[in-house]
Amino acid sequence: MLERQDFVPVGLEPSDDDIHGVGPEPWWREAWYFEFFDPASRVQFQAYQGVFPNAGRGDLTLCVFVDGRLRYELMKMDFAIPRDIGRERLCFGPLELVMLEPFARWRLRYDSPRLVFDLSFRALHRAFSWAEAGVWMEKAPAGAQSRHFDQVGWYEGWMEVEGERISLSAIGMRDRMWGWGGRALWRGYLVLWAPFSDAFVINVVAMNFADGRRELCGYLHREGERALLRSARLAITWSERRWKTIERVDAELLDQRGRSLALSARPLGIIDTSHHWPHRFDHLLFSIGEYECEGALGYGCLTWSFAAVDERPDVMVL
Repeated sequence: MLERQDFVPVGLEPSDDDIHGVGPEPWWREAWYFEFFDPASRVQFQAYQGVFPNAGRGDLTLCVFVDGRLRYELMKMDFAIPRDIGRERLCFGPLELVMLEPFARWRLRYDSPRLVFDLSFRALHRAFSWAEAGVWMEKAPAGAQSRHFDQVGWYEGWMEVEGERISLSAIGMRDRMWGWGGRALWRGYLVLWAPFSDAFVINVVAMNFADGRRELCGYLHREGERALLRSARLAITWSERRWKTIERVDAELLDQRGRSLALSARPLGIIDTSHHWPHRFDHLLFSIGEYECEGALGYGCLTWSFAAVDERPDVMVL
């Protein structure tokens, strides 16, 4: 059984799950991401809320799919927030985020005419900081630094979508970022994050940067142990009908313990945020992926970004 302090990632403190001091960059950002797929109710939930204090702007993207059909969507990138915003960065617009216990428990509440919910997140694993994998943005000088961690957990609660009440209980994930820095050099990335169960989690982030740098970040959690990835080969099949859309990903992964596996994924409901943010100029699409690995079926994050059509990768080897 994990103790509360065991949820804190390597190199961070409990206070890093709280709000952070604002840096000097014009597009300095702090953001929170929550997502899950409940196989029983067939509900897909994704919420991404952030602030740009130096620009006086906040944003929220929140989507709910039920059985593959989009039932609710909000994508608003121009909330007006004070430049000196403090704790209110967790509560503007219709979404309230409450940290009940750092790296252990969160509460999410939403109040709008078409969607209301009250959800809890309970951590299952120690959060994973990208700094553990040596991603260069994490250790860059202060002006280029961007921090990130993510975490597997369990969601419980309810939502009402246009008057229909749905009970929810599912494994899922959340992540946090603050800063901007090196993220401005992204030319594209692919995220595969599949929590098959508390005992089996796959986390892959493959990144390409404008200066030619390529980074592989992630881990395999299996047999009670989490090991960083050593290498990955990611084959991407693009839809013939939809030019932005991934149809399938086939991955071959090897971790630092020498454990290897093959993984396939296909997207379910897709959220296209391309060119909505004032600070990004790429095509960025989020989805829940349906994953298959060694006969097991799981659901988790499948996200991709590319800066230009001719930069869409067919194969990424890292």
